Amino acid sequence: MIDLDALAARVRAAIPLTTHLDFRFTAFDGERLTLTAPLAPNHNDKGTFFAGSQAALLTLAGWACTTLMADSAVGEGEASVDVVAVESSLQFRAPLHGAIEIRAWADDGESGRFHQRLRRRGKASLAILARATDAQGVVVSEYQGLYLARNNTDNA
Repeated sequence: MIDLDALAARVRAAIPLTTHLDFRFTAFDGERLTLTAPLAPNHNDKGTFFAGSQAALLTLAGWACTTLMADSAVGEGEASVDVVAVESSLQFRAPLHGAIEIRAWADDGESGRFHQRLRRRGKASLAILARATDAQGVVVSEYQGLYLARNNTDNA
């Protein structure tokens, strides 16, 4: 069983900025991660969701999705998997006047190859897509990121 609250606590302990974002990982089905955050701690001078907060949350969602998928590939609890962001692009589509919901997932067909490479080579890259929406489901930003995962127990 995946403990999303434990993952969020791990993130907050390692990355102080994330404590201010007031995010929650709300779901992970083995392929897709959902993250939410309220407007109040993330607003800008216009009263909308700050672009910098969106960028941080989208990057975090991609990292968490990759981490959870890597853990499942090598056996959660059996390995120490390290994930880093390698590159990203982000497009803002519309202002966000309320809470954000982000869904992140691996690019089509990538998860199987990612699992195989990580198990076989001890490292693998994964392309992640993410969309941020408002409460009505309107897409407010779209993200693409490339993450690298490495199984640290292979190097121990």
